[in-house]
This record gives sequence, structure tokens and C-alpha cells, in this order.
Amino acid sequence: MGRRYTGRAIVFRKPLCAEVHEGVLFPEMDDNGVVLRTLFSGISRGTEMDLYEGWTHARPPHSQWYPLLPGYMPVGEVIEVGRAVGHLKVGDIAVGSNLFTGFDERYCPAWAGHTEYAVISEHSHALGARRAVPVPAGMDLRTASVALLAAIAYHGISAKVSPRAGETALVIGMGGIGHCAVQLCKAAGCRVIAADLSEYRLEQARLSGADVTVPCSRTDLWEAVAQLCGEGEPQIIIEVTGEPKVLEDCLRHAPWNGRVHAQGMYLQPLSLYMPETLFGRNLTFTSTVGEQPDMVARVFELILAGRLKLDHLVSRVFRVEQAPQAYEWVYGNPEQCITAVFEW
Repeated sequence: MGRRYTGRAIVFRKPLCAEVHEGVLFPEMDDNGVVLRTLFSGISRGTEMDLYEGWTHARPPHSQWYPLLPGYMPVGEVIEVGRAVGHLKVGDIAVGSNLFTGFDERYCPAWAGHTEYAVISEHSHALGARRAVPVPAGMDLRTASVALLAAIAYHGISAKVSPRAGETALVIGMGGIGHCAVQLCKAAGCRVIAADLSEYRLEQARLSGADVTVPCSRTDLWEAVAQLCGEGEPQIIIEVTGEPKVLEDCLRHAPWNGRVHAQGMYLQPLSLYMPETLFGRNLTFTSTVGEQPDMVARVFELILAGRLKLDHLVSRVFRVEQAPQAYEWVYGNPEQCITAVFEW
């Protein structure tokens, strides 16, 4: 049996209750693993806050339960490397993601990213240490974990949306993934319309390169889109809010031959009348989830090339001891937060 680490971890003891626990047992290290001493870890306002509010992500009974270990965006210093690992060495900085199994049986790992040590091995994930991606030298570590959100957006944009120069893209929902989708579409040569309820997030969307912003709190989105777009536009609609009703509206309002991409986490059923939506206007309807290590590496390349900017997406930084207050702030101030980061 490989070495087992114990340490601090952020825990959702129950919905709307975040705590910091000591002595949490982490997965077993192995020859195909790596151990990070966490320096920063990012909060996902989407999937992670669903769990904070009590919305689990799986239908089978007891597949997710409390207390649970949230988070999936740790950035840390490599302190141990398995014998079969060649892409990392002790002292490197790496970002890890989505550790699913092998944790302290007292907790549900969903997905155990806010931990003092990130043990990324074959005991925690099928990919083992390949899940840990080196962070380029000189990159701001407070924003490095946000690269995982950018990689999720990159997955959708590159694999399904395929934006082309001269097209118009509408991105709905200016969380971290939405901001990155704006930038990736802009980099492809698109005219980009960003929509959100929050004026603050729309201000940041302009920093992300949005050509036009639509404040949905005081403007009807589809009336505004009709005024901003010509016939056959927007060719691309990317929905990132995770709200089924918004996605249904996207399908109803998309133009002939339009492409609608679902990039949010939808926890309630979607009503889809095929003749009126997909068949009636020859729409392309796609979705993606998560990211892979090669996508994270590609995002780092785009950051270094100046084609992707993430620092304005970190709204606040909290010490890990402030976890209860941090989640209360993110939960209670959605209009002022894109992402928040813990410093360990």
C-alpha cells in the first residue's frame, strides 16, 4: 500500500454549511501518482454552488451525500512523484482536477478539490498523474485554477461549436465559463454578444472582449437580440446559466441553421419539441461537460500567447480558514462574483 496523507479539507457538512475539517484521509499514492501541496483552489459558482445549496448531480439514491468534499480546481507545488511519472518533478507547480475515489469514507468526494494535499493517483482517478497539468513559470497562481473553467469552455468551443470568423455568437451567462467562451469566440473572429442579469459581470464581459452586452435584468433578451442581429443571426448561441427555461428559449429563438450549445449544468428536465426546434429550423444542438488534461495545457498556451485573459475573473481571494464566510459571500452576492479563490 502506498503512502496516505491526512490534512485539512473544506467540507459541506450539510446544505448551506461549509466548514474546515482537520485530519481528513486522502487517497493512496502509487507509482502513477503525484502529490500536490495546495497553494490555491478555486470555487466554481456553477457545479460547486449547486452542491452547497443541496442540489446533487446524480439521480441514483445516495450517489451523493453529506458531509461532502467539494471543489475540483486545486493548484499546488509537487511534493511527491510516482516512479512511472515523467511529466512532473518535485518542485513543479501543477493544477489538478476531478478526484473521484479513495477518500476518507466519512465523506462523499464531490469532487474533493479544496484539500491541503491533492493526491492524484490511480486510486483517485483513472488517468492517475496525467490529471495533473504543469503550470507554466511566471503564471499568476491565483488565476491558474480558473484555467480549468477555461478548459471546460475550450472543450465546447473546439469540439462542438467551431466558431468561424464573421459569425455572431451570443453567450448567455457570464460566469467563469461564459467569460472564457466569449474570449474564445472573439479569438476566432466572431462578433460576440454577452448577456447576463448582473451589471458587474457584464462590465467584466467587456474586459473579456464582448462587443455588445445585454443586461437581462432590465432588457428583454430576445427583443435586444432581434435589434442587434440581422437575418440568420446569431449563428451561435452558447447557454451557460444551467437554467432549462433559458435553454428552451435559445432553441425557440435560434435562426435557421443555428447552432445552440448547452454548456451549463442542467439539474431539471428540459422540454424539447423536436418538430418546432431542431427539425423545424435545421438546428444543431450540442453539449459538452468537463475537460481533459490536453485542453488545460492548450488553455495555458493561449494565456501565454495573450489570447486568453483570466485575472479579471477572480472576484475575491479568501484564506482557507474563511471558508464559511467565503461560501456565504458567493451564495449571497451572485451579482458581484464571477469566481472566488482560496489561499492555503
